[in-house]
Amino acid sequence: MKKLYIIIVVLSVIGIALFFYFLPRSRERNDIFYHTIVTYEDVIYKNVKDDELTLDIIMPTTEVYSETPVLVFIHGGSFTEGQKSDLTMDLGRDIVTDILDAGYAIISVEYRLLYGDNVFPNNLIDVKDSLRYLISVSDDYNFDIDNFGIWGEGSGGYLALTAGYSASGVDLGDYTLRNYSYDIKYVIDFSGVTEISSLYDLEIMNNQELSEIQGILDELYGTAEFDIYNLSVLDYASINLYSPISYVSVDTIPTLIIHGASDEIVDLSQSDLLVTKLDEYNIEYEYHKILGANHDLNNIISSEIESIKAYVLEFMEGYYVS
Repeated sequence: MKKLYIIIVVLSVIGIALFFYFLPRSRERNDIFYHTIVTYEDVIYKNVKDDELTLDIIMPTTEVYSETPVLVFIHGGSFTEGQKSDLTMDLGRDIVTDILDAGYAIISVEYRLLYGDNVFPNNLIDVKDSLRYLISVSDDYNFDIDNFGIWGEGSGGYLALTAGYSASGVDLGDYTLRNYSYDIKYVIDFSGVTEISSLYDLEIMNNQELSEIQGILDELYGTAEFDIYNLSVLDYASINLYSPISYVSVDTIPTLIIHGASDEIVDLSQSDLLVTKLDEYNIEYEYHKILGANHDLNNIISSEIESIKAYVLEFMEGYYVS
């Protein structure tokens, strides 16, 4: 009887292992993993009308520091899609595991996606309010307010860069959070958008392509805000108003940039533009072009994964304030 029980247990364990092994590396599989590592889920950081905006707190797996340094993650999705669990999609899972083992907490933030009445800069305001909220509750979670970093990918990279580069006291949202200020020490940008007006070459587009770009502008900035066939100098300035490169100054924080050289969604030139601007102001940065990698960096070999993990951890620890 005892042997039969052991056999049943072993077969059950094998069955569960096979289930996870053969389940595609998809949204469903990722969500299962993500929810197993979240410590505090759907923490409300503010209310907007009838909607609650939340964040997830993932505490470190190893106690390294007396106060916990924090890395805030901003998901991508072309400003109109995405969710908090994108943190652990593809390469993110490997990086997250190492960050948690190194003693850092990771916060994954929900923000308003752009559509209808939700236009720029609502998403940026939300991201900055999430940072203010984390400062307001830092004592409750033993967060080290002197060691906050921010990480984003794609459009999330745009938001992370802009939130990190711009002053804490602007883009105010929730009244209860306005008295809290944050101090970001560094930003990590994966394949981020840095200047929206430079994403597309309008001069070589046909009417169908221009119509598609018009739809994108309508989603991001509001219907009829811009006419793709009649963009003025002021229009371009408005489109770039919240672009990260617009905020680069002598006070800009250190930046880690990782970008797939074969990115077909956000061209590598977006990172090149940012690097040129950072060089202009002598800002500290690291720039790693991953040869052959796509936008999500999910088509690279294990040695490249290890290299990226090392870039991230060494960069974070290099700017830790003791």
